[in-house]
Amino acid sequence: MLNMKNNYLNKKIISSKFNITKNFLYFLIIPAIILIVGIVLVSVVGFHYGTDFTGESVVKIYVNNENRFGEDIASYDITNQADLDAVYDKIDIVLNDNGLAIDSFRITNMTIEDYLVTNGQAVEVTYQNLSNDIDSITALNNDIRQSLITAFGYSNYEDAVSNIDYSPSSADFTWITGTVACIVFGYLVMACYLAFRNNPSIFLVGILQIAIDIFMTLGLILIFRLTINLSLSIILLSTFMLSVFNLIYYYFKLKSNIRSGRFEKVKNSEIANATIKEITLNRVVLYLVIFVIAILFSVIAVEGVREVALGIMISLLTTFYTSQFLLPSICSVFYKDRKRAKVTRQKQKIPE
Repeated sequence: MLNMKNNYLNKKIISSKFNITKNFLYFLIIPAIILIVGIVLVSVVGFHYGTDFTGESVVKIYVNNENRFGEDIASYDITNQADLDAVYDKIDIVLNDNGLAIDSFRITNMTIEDYLVTNGQAVEVTYQNLSNDIDSITALNNDIRQSLITAFGYSNYEDAVSNIDYSPSSADFTWITGTVACIVFGYLVMACYLAFRNNPSIFLVGILQIAIDIFMTLGLILIFRLTINLSLSIILLSTFMLSVFNLIYYYFKLKSNIRSGRFEKVKNSEIANATIKEITLNRVVLYLVIFVIAILFSVIAVEGVREVALGIMISLLTTFYTSQFLLPSICSVFYKDRKRAKVTRQKQKIPE
């Protein structure tokens, strides 16, 4: 019974006046879910901004490995992993109590002249600021420093915890705006060229395709809680370039098929299905190569590059899905070939 209903629906879709491809409505389910969840997450929790947008604070903490402070104060040798983990956990608890989290944690050293400590073992901790207001950041950092002094038992040795250095946001929004402007300008030039030389409807197809790709990418970034830094521009630029590549590749293959006369009497949806099948293999190979490279960077690269690699993997998944399952239907609805239409009109004028 269910199969009969599905077959009936598919026939209706294929024969509809919109001429969309088979299973198009089913393929819309995943993008719709991603966009809805993304909208909810933006409204409730927002993006996970990185230090490029929030700034950061840095503190050094002496671990008393030389036991300068007497037997009553805990001593840690951070060359030992267990001691290093214990120090990390203490700091993590203090930051969590203040709504913060450790952004980076590394072994360093510090000199404390009052206690005759020279290059003693210490750890350096970096965490994101909660706002861009200097007064509130300073007040919070003072509270965190006092909490760290208490947690390590340094009430009589306050200099064992350094003053917390504050760094403001380093986000260059002018650079981001310039990147977006270049993207928009480049696409408009390309779209105007295609509209002038070929068919204006491809311009509308391109706008819809790129918009879907960009919004789906942002939705997945929200869902997977990737850190948003200036690297977001690289991720969105990659999405845009992949989307335009898929559009142009599909478009010129579509034109080639129509000019060959293979699809003179078939519907747009059938042309779209045949065209996407022809280019799928080449695109799969290209996407797999880029995907493998992105995986390698996400595993072996440093944190900032890893975030970009993960974002590009999301771009690959998004643009491949939409170009494979949504682009053919969008083209079927909006795309009209002038040569094909002209031939059809000429045939209609010939008397029987």
